[in-house]
Amino acid sequence: MSSKTLKLYHTSSAVIESPDVNYGRRNADFGGGFYTSDSAEFSRKWASERKAVVNRYTLDLTGLNVRRFERDSEWFDYIFKNRAGYADAFADADVIIGPIANDTIYDTFGIITSGLLGGADALRLLEVGKEYTQINIKSEKAAAQLKWEGGQTLGAEEIAASRSEVRAEEAEFREAFLNALKGLDCYAEIMDIIS
Repeated sequence: MSSKTLKLYHTSSAVIESPDVNYGRRNADFGGGFYTSDSAEFSRKWASERKAVVNRYTLDLTGLNVRRFERDSEWFDYIFKNRAGYADAFADADVIIGPIANDTIYDTFGIITSGLLGGADALRLLEVGKEYTQINIKSEKAAAQLKWEGGQTLGAEEIAASRSEVRAEEAEFREAFLNALKGLDCYAEIMDIIS
């Protein structure tokens, strides 16, 4: 794989040979588009209880406007403005690559987006847990350079194993999240609200 191509994965209930970049929610972390991962293992975490197909793609980055984020205040600001419905600051990007906010993966009881936390505290909580990367195909131009390589249908045992792994990871995350939450000044107030 050259530095100009990425191997990507998307788990769904069906084969998706030609993704629709206009189908996804506009208020998602990186705005509208088709969300993928560079990790087949991580992609399997989205397998449903009934049926799952891990779609494989190759993305040719040649000529594309690619925006990369790290887990930092710029990333935090971008995802929270998108979630709040502001105009997408990087709507001209063809592809956005960056961390998945952990509250997208795990239930954080709405604490991070509750309004009770300042930006620094919310960012600190979003930094808890493993870091996974998402690659959002935002434009028709990028979608045209995304080649479907095939799909693997997961069997019931594979889906069950994946769901079990997610539950174990969620338990580990909740413990780390609670420990981080205890370090915040508003901990007692938050616990009163969610208790």
